[in-house]
Amino acid sequence: MNRKLNSLLISLIIVFFLTQFLINSENLFNTFFSSIDMWFTKLFPTMFIFFILNDLLNNYHFPLIMSKIFGKIFNKLFKLPKTSSYIVFLSMTSGFPSNAKIILDALDNKIINEMDANKLLTMTHFSNPLFIIYTVGTNVLHDKKIGFIILLSHYLTNFIVGFLFRNIYKENINNQKEIAYKPSLPFINVLKNSINNTIKISLNVLGIIIFFSLFIKIINNYLNLHSFSNLLLNGLLEITNGFNILKDSVISPFKAAILSSFFLSFGGISIHMQISSILSKYQLNYYLYLIARLIHGGISSLLTLIILIKCY
Repeated sequence: MNRKLNSLLISLIIVFFLTQFLINSENLFNTFFSSIDMWFTKLFPTMFIFFILNDLLNNYHFPLIMSKIFGKIFNKLFKLPKTSSYIVFLSMTSGFPSNAKIILDALDNKIINEMDANKLLTMTHFSNPLFIIYTVGTNVLHDKKIGFIILLSHYLTNFIVGFLFRNIYKENINNQKEIAYKPSLPFINVLKNSINNTIKISLNVLGIIIFFSLFIKIINNYLNLHSFSNLLLNGLLEITNGFNILKDSVISPFKAAILSSFFLSFGGISIHMQISSILSKYQLNYYLYLIARLIHGGISSLLTLIILIKCY
């Protein structure tokens, strides 16, 4: 009976969305094309470059080099395999959802297992540093210094979360084995496969972005929320929309900075779905990831507030 009710409810929701396309087709098509433009001009170039670089670095055994330099530190602090240092390092520079692709490659190559992947997902939720400093700091908050403060809080809290979750799946730490790397493949073969896989994953991400943008547009048209409630809803669902609204809001700089820190650390449900889509062939614990994001958002917001009080 519950399945029938769920199916009926989902069908009614789909019919509702279809009618919205007929009634408000012009506005929704504008949202559709603006989502594609945002993906193509801001997200896809970064994903494309870092996905391919990751595949090339994996092929030439760069994770092994990183594990020899930083592996023992990560092993003791976070109770993770030594090669996790490479995953965290590249996630810091590329930003989400690229961290999911890096973890996916490590799973496919049997460098880590699913338990390690769950722990790494809790502490590799790094937003792209350029996005934080220039898009959020300069364009949204009109203060690059605040962008650096949010960046520091955001990155530091990832490691705090990693330490807090260090004892999850701790029985796995005693079963770690040294990774036997396969010989490197020809450069052109790796490049070709990487381009094909990157385009496939990027298109899946685009589909999720379009869906959430259309969903938010329809919700905004009907709920007619108070400005702050509208800002909060949009930021929690899709951070780009949240920052677009925050840019035009009249709240104080401190509140705007704290909200920005929380939005970035939580990531938005759209980012959560993008990461779930990339890692869909593995059994990963989304609830653990969600709890980590809420903790991340709370601590990073608090750190941002403390640093702002000290600096301003």
